[in-house]
Amino acid sequence: MNISNINNLSQLIQEKEEKHFTFRKLEHQDVPQIQSLMSNQFLNYNPAFKIVQLTEQDIQSCFTKELFDSIIQEKLSFGAFKQDMLVSACLTYDLGFNDNQQDTLTLNLTERMQEIIDMNDLLLGKYANNREIKLKQIAYVSHLATKSDYFHQQLALCCCFLSVQECSKLGFQQMITVAEHVATQKTFEKIFKTIEVIKEISDFKNQPIVIRSFNCSITSQ
Repeated sequence: MNISNINNLSQLIQEKEEKHFTFRKLEHQDVPQIQSLMSNQFLNYNPAFKIVQLTEQDIQSCFTKELFDSIIQEKLSFGAFKQDMLVSACLTYDLGFNDNQQDTLTLNLTERMQEIIDMNDLLLGKYANNREIKLKQIAYVSHLATKSDYFHQQLALCCCFLSVQECSKLGFQQMITVAEHVATQKTFEKIFKTIEVIKEISDFKNQPIVIRSFNCSITSQ
C-alpha cells in the first residue's frame, strides 16, 4: 500500500471538512440509503446494466435490502456522507465460504439480472463461487467510481481505501474488484501493493464495452 492517509489519495478530498463530507463504516440504519444509491448508480452509470436495459424491478430482484444488510453486517463497508445523506459508498464482503453456516438468503433473479450475474462470474473467473476460498482470505469490493463526476469518483475511491485498510487489519490477503475507467485503475495502484488483471471484457451482447476485473494484494498490518 503506497499511501497511509485518506488525504493523500486525492487533493479534492482534502477539502472534505469544509464541504461537510464525513466517512464512516456503514451500519444497519444506512440500508435504505444504500439501496437507493446503488440502484441509481446501476441504472444511470453502469455501462453493462445500460446495455441489458435493466429496470429498477430487475435490480431489486437481486439487490434487496436483505442483501445489503447481510453485506454491511460483515463490517467491511464504508460510506461518504454529507451531513446525514449517503453520497458514495464501497460495499465489501468476504468471498470465503463458511461450511458451518448455511446461506439462507434466496434471490429471485429476473432474466436480465441473471445476464449481469453471469457476466460478473465471467469477470471473477476462478474466484466465482469458489468454495476453496477460506474466510478472511479474499474480499470482493464493489465501489461507485464509475461516476462521470471526478469528485464523486474520488469519494468512492476514498471509501474503497478505508475498506482496504479495514480488510488489511483483519488479515485479508487479497481483494477482488472491477473497474471501467483507466483512472480508477491508476488510483488502485496507489491503494494496493500489487494489481493483477483477472479478465477483460471488450464486448457484451455485441456492443463495445471495456470492463476489467483485478486481483489486488494488500499488506496485512
